[in-house]
Amino acid sequence: MPSPAEIVNTNGPVITVLFVVVTILFAALAYVRTAAFRRLSGRNPWGIHPNLWLVIGFLLGIIGACLAYLACLTTRTGPAFDSSRPPANQHYAQGQGLWAAAPPPAVGPPAGWYPDPSGRHHYRFFTGHDWTDDVVDNGAHSTEPLPAPPTS
Repeated sequence: MPSPAEIVNTNGPVITVLFVVVTILFAALAYVRTAAFRRLSGRNPWGIHPNLWLVIGFLLGIIGACLAYLACLTTRTGPAFDSSRPPANQHYAQGQGLWAAAPPPAVGPPAGWYPDPSGRHHYRFFTGHDWTDDVVDNGAHSTEPLPAPPTS
């Protein structure tokens, strides 16, 4: 019959290795779950990065893995509400004390190079609101103010 010292010495390393393997498994489980949640939703569960969930899973074992799953279940995935800013496309109607729809933005051509409206150059840059002094002729960039429109 083996002595108690032989049992402890024989099984001690096996139990230690098993404990470390199970702890690493729970750490990996916590990391994989929170990293997948972050990849799908764009948010960290409870605001904690998956690398930190890996450490939590390693230190707390099954409790850390369960906390990671709970964090993924309870973290909001929709847009966060910020009461300090008005709702999108809304402005405050001064004197009336309420939020009202903002007027629609002016629709026009986007910024870019267009044929020069004066006809003196090949292209002139339009900012989306106004013409600039930047012009292009045969691929050469230069500047020249836009002449005043003709009077009739």
